[in-house]
Order: sequence, then structure tokens, then C-alpha cells
Amino acid sequence: MPRIIPSSSSLPKTFPVPGYRHFLTPLRKLIFDYDAESPSQHGIRAFIRKPLLNMARENPDVEILVRRMKRGKAAVVRGHYVNGRDKVICVNRLELDQVSNKVNILLNSSGAKIKPLKNSTLEAAPGSESARGIWSALHAQQKEGSGYRI
Repeated sequence: MPRIIPSSSSLPKTFPVPGYRHFLTPLRKLIFDYDAESPSQHGIRAFIRKPLLNMARENPDVEILVRRMKRGKAAVVRGHYVNGRDKVICVNRLELDQVSNKVNILLNSSGAKIKPLKNSTLEAAPGSESARGIWSALHAQQKEGSGYRI
């Protein structure tokens, strides 16, 4: 039996709706500060030459600013977010792939303040079970003649 291939004119056509299924990153502005002559900043200079252009094409909603700094300053990447916060990551002495990883961290971040999880307390709702669970006589070990052992 021959295989039937539908023609392109018989397929239904869809038109994009503005704003529908369009994700805008919380990152508004990305600033690259670097020294053009420092040997420890070769990774960010290599990132600015080629991968930065590709990243700018992939994220048209993010404003990108590249600034040269005075001699002796460390290279940093700054991200300014919609919620008014900013994050700064030092990329001094990092290779090209490490710089791109740091930029992806800023792109994928929400800009919210990092909350420490180490000292957070676990609170149970009132009337719910305790931290060790609900006691049941069915789960307790039973000794002969002495009842339940608690």
C-alpha cells in the first residue's frame, strides 16, 4: 500500500498570537565589566568575542552592556532584575566555558534573595501528627501479660 503524504496546503495554518506562550526572563540588563589588557581576564574577552553574540540573539529581551574598566579591577558580570535586585559574579581568572556557566546562572535566576535553609525550623500545622508520627498500638511491640510497651 502506498504511503500518503499530505501536501502543505491541506495542513491547517496557525498564526502566532502576541504575548501567548512567550516567556520573558526576569533578567532585564546584563553588564560585563572587564579590563582589555589584563592577562587574567582572557576568559571574559573570549566570551565577548563570539558566544556573547549568540546569547544576545537567543535572549532579545535582555539588554546587554559591555564596559571596559580601569587597569587593576576584577572582571565582573552584573545582572539587574525586574524586582529591583541585582547579582554580581566575579569572573576573573575563569575560562571561557566557566564564564558562560556563570552567565547562564544569571540568566536562569529569578533575582530573588537566597534564603538560607540551614537554620529554618520545621513547623507542623496544629492538630496534625507529630514529627515522629502517630502512635498506634498495632505498631508497638507487645510482651505477654504486661500489655503494650511504650
